[in-house]
Amino acid sequence: MRDPLPIKSKGQWHLMLEDARRRTDEMLAFDPNRDMLKIIRAQLDFMEQCVQGGRNPTEEEANRVTLGPIAVKNLEEEDPEYARWLMKLHYTFSRTWKSLA
Repeated sequence: MRDPLPIKSKGQWHLMLEDARRRTDEMLAFDPNRDMLKIIRAQLDFMEQCVQGGRNPTEEEANRVTLGPIAVKNLEEEDPEYARWLMKLHYTFSRTWKSLA
């Protein structure tokens, strides 16, 4: 997983989401009892559900996601690249999704 570039399209966001899922699943395979990773995985799934069929997340849905703060608090020192990836996904989902092509 490399440092993410600015997300400029919904297609790019979906690819980054899949990479984040893979990384989360790898970490869960190594440490299946780590609840924080289970929460991250659930939030990644939730974000995907919210944009299925080309729809935009509602304000309520966007506000339910706490992936960025979770990443900063729990992963910034341990895995800064993964934390930045999650923060970028969260920011795009909750702030800039509607403006993406």
